Amino acid sequence: MQVLSSLMVEYGLALVFAVTLAARAGLPLPAAPLLVVAGGVAMGMPGGLLALWLPALAVATVANVLGDGVWYLAGRRYGHRILGLLCRFSLSPDSCVVGSENLMARHGGGALLAAKFVPGVSVVAAPMAGALGMSTRRFLLNDALASALWSALYLALGAVFSRQLGTLLDGLAAAGMALAALAALGLAGFLVWRWWHRHGAELGEEEAPGMGAA
Repeated sequence: MQVLSSLMVEYGLALVFAVTLAARAGLPLPAAPLLVVAGGVAMGMPGGLLALWLPALAVATVANVLGDGVWYLAGRRYGHRILGLLCRFSLSPDSCVVGSENLMARHGGGALLAAKFVPGVSVVAAPMAGALGMSTRRFLLNDALASALWSALYLALGAVFSRQLGTLLDGLAAAGMALAALAALGLAGFLVWRWWHRHGAELGEEEAPGMGAA
């Protein structure tokens, strides 16, 4: 845990920024678990609240707003076309667009907060705000508040369970490469399952006419 604390202080803020920004851009990176780790590590070190917890909160909030801001601008420029592109990666593309639009129309800027915690909607909330014509000032204010609350929640979870997290991290370090390889296999299996779930039916429909002719 001491080694991890030192690494988190030296490189952690840059890592939090990079992973959070990439996650908001749409890449499948574990931004929330990383914030939990950062919150737990912060509480396990002297002066951790000022040295790491609050800086991590600021960095994660800025990264969230920057990532969401890019999609907001894309939504303003390209409208619903960008939403169709993003929702193609959802298991339910139609409900992805309709659900996001209904959420935004019903709750306005407050939907940006709710969307942070709704899988499948969080990525499209920012471009939806742009596509629906939300003002830049209103978007930035609401998204900054939503990003700060989202980041604080996961950092706080890490702080509350810092002792248990320390034990878990020590165990993970002992597991080493075997655990990393298992996680990689699990991720690969999930991606294959997701691709087949979306495209397997389409392939079956394409093959069906040929089989009937035979």
